This record gives sequence, structure tokens and C-alpha cells, in this order.
Amino acid sequence: MQNQIINVSHVQAPILWMNSNCKTISKRTEYMHELMKYIDIDNYGTCGNNIRNLPDHIVKIQQSSNRNLKDRGSYSWEEGKLALSNEYLFTIAIENSLNYDYVTEKLWHPLVAGSIPIYLGAPNIEDWLPCKTTCIIDLRNFQAPKDAALYIRKVATNRTLYESYHQWRNEPLRKNFQNILNYFQNISDYSLDCILCDMSYQVGQGENPIEIKRKLKTMIGHF
Repeated sequence: MQNQIINVSHVQAPILWMNSNCKTISKRTEYMHELMKYIDIDNYGTCGNNIRNLPDHIVKIQQSSNRNLKDRGSYSWEEGKLALSNEYLFTIAIENSLNYDYVTEKLWHPLVAGSIPIYLGAPNIEDWLPCKTTCIIDLRNFQAPKDAALYIRKVATNRTLYESYHQWRNEPLRKNFQNILNYFQNISDYSLDCILCDMSYQVGQGENPIEIKRKLKTMIGHF
């Protein structure tokens, strides 16, 4: 049975979800089905229920109504996603897999756009965060999606608590994260996503993730 697309005005909920890979090792779609029982979520991807059409202004920004990342080379998907994420308090940032050091645009986009990432992914995500204070809602901290939903509601309705997740924007970046930025700004052959994907591939081929990270540390300093 195909997912039904409904036409409603956008920003009906505090949370944005936008994914096109529905069968992942992390069981993202299954988690989202459960989470959506307890809190409203605007779904602009191709997975799950109650999928919404992209707003007209987002279609204009990305020059397409496409939302499938398999076709992302044919339209300005990144610009559209950043603009849409900017309109939401929270953005779902659940990775395809839960591998060590596997961190993708799912985390970076909401941080850049000004939305709080609701994150599940790399077990060592703290190594990759720019903030000295809290800047993500880590789903590992909750026993079940229902518990996560209750906390997200609390953050959404408490201005002081919500703003605490943005405090890092007024502070210097973590030194370790700045080291990472400095390294990637000095290379031209690879992007951050490319190197992280390569690291994930090496782990998938049986390489020791700790050894892979040790080699990277020698290039960019401790993080």
C-alpha cells in the first residue's frame, strides 16, 4: 500500500521529519512510527504516514518538488532542506546506521539552520558536536519514544529550556570541533561527508574503528 500524501499548510507541528531511505539498519522508520503516536510531526519525506507536499516556497528554492535524495543531483535539495528546517523548532536527525563516527548532514543541517536536532546515530556523537553545552536531544537518553515525546513537548513549551539548546551559538566552538573544521578547511579533495562515509566503509570492511580514528587524529589533532 502506498503512503498517502495530504495537502495542508506547512508548520503544523514543532518537529520536521524528512527522510527518503525507509529501510535502515537504525530502524528509523519504525522508531518514527512509534514517536508519531505521542507527538505531532510534519513529515515531508517519502517514509511513514501523513506525508505532506512540499510548500511552494521550498519547491521554488530547490527548483523541484522532488524529495527523494536518490535524485539529489538533479535539484537543489540541500538549500530546500535547510530552508524548511529553519522553520521548525526541532528536526529529526536519525542516521541510517548507528556506527561509531558515522555522522552526516542529518546532524549538520538542523544545527546550521537553527533547529534543534533530535538525534540518534553515532555512539560517540559527543566527539563531533560543536557545542560545549547541550545542543541536541539525544534519543539514547529515553527508554522509549513515548518518553522522548514527553520531553520534547516540555522543551517546546519552556522558552528558557528551549533557548538553552541554542546557548552554544553565543559561545566559542569546542576546541576539538574547531580542530576538525580547521583540518577540513585546509583540504580540497574531500568533504567532511566524504571522509566520514569512507570511515564508515572501512569499518564495514572489518577495519578497527578505533584505529581508523587514531589515524585521523594524527592529521587533525585530538578531538
